[in-house]
Amino acid sequence: MLEKKTILIGCDDTMVLAKVLNIVSMISDFTISTVCVSRAADLNPTAESLNPDLIFLCFRNNQSIINDPNFNSCKDGIPILCLTKSDECESLCWSKNCIVFTYSYNHLHNSEYLLYRIRSIFLLKKGETKNNIPMSFAEAAFQKNNNNKLSHYVMELDQKIEVLLKVKERISYLYPNVDDSTRIELMSIVNSIKTVANDNKLWDDFKIYFEQSNPNFLLALAKKHPSLSSKDLKYCCYIKMNMSNNDITNLLGINQESVRTHKYRLKKKLTLKKEQDIISYLRTVS
Repeated sequence: MLEKKTILIGCDDTMVLAKVLNIVSMISDFTISTVCVSRAADLNPTAESLNPDLIFLCFRNNQSIINDPNFNSCKDGIPILCLTKSDECESLCWSKNCIVFTYSYNHLHNSEYLLYRIRSIFLLKKGETKNNIPMSFAEAAFQKNNNNKLSHYVMELDQKIEVLLKVKERISYLYPNVDDSTRIELMSIVNSIKTVANDNKLWDDFKIYFEQSNPNFLLALAKKHPSLSSKDLKYCCYIKMNMSNNDITNLLGINQESVRTHKYRLKKKLTLKKEQDIISYLRTVS
């Protein structure tokens, strides 16, 4: 029997609300009950009566609601997921007692990312520290929020590479139907796309974001397992971020079989036993 979860959605835009409700309806690993309010004034009394598992804010001014002293979500420890515009994402702030997550309007079309974010929030209540001591929800949420910029970066990088690979695929389709001079130009473009998709600078940028949220992880991992290649370290980062095989496939532009094969080889390099979980192991490295 699936665990029941209640989501309170506060939204003053009917089109956005319809999109959010459609995405929430796709959640299959919980039984979801949704309640919607369109006025900010109705949000607090509804939250008090429902005691929801998550409050989803999609108002024109989310900051004013979070700042409202009558808004009890912060005091009650109810997590808040804010749908933010590009100019609000970096400026949104909240007190240390609030458990706030953000999600960009720009990614609303990508239902998989939003579903992953909602599931992650629900699963945080079950989060444990590397010592298997239950982590408080606030501590787990704080740790999750430290990864917000990294998550945004990975999503944007994923989408950029996906576009490049689609362009490459289209060029390959046109290639046999053009003259020699055009074919040379197309081949040059394809090579440029390959170079960008495999650019080490992308990894360097990713590493900067990753190490801000996970200090000493790469250093400790490389010291403990000196045989790991640069590619192995990348995979370890992706796995530590709980990225699925599908996420890694999209990010690297490879097939899922390649991802599974590399994970298998990586587990052998880390000298893990068959019953040992690679995700759990990497969480112990710091």
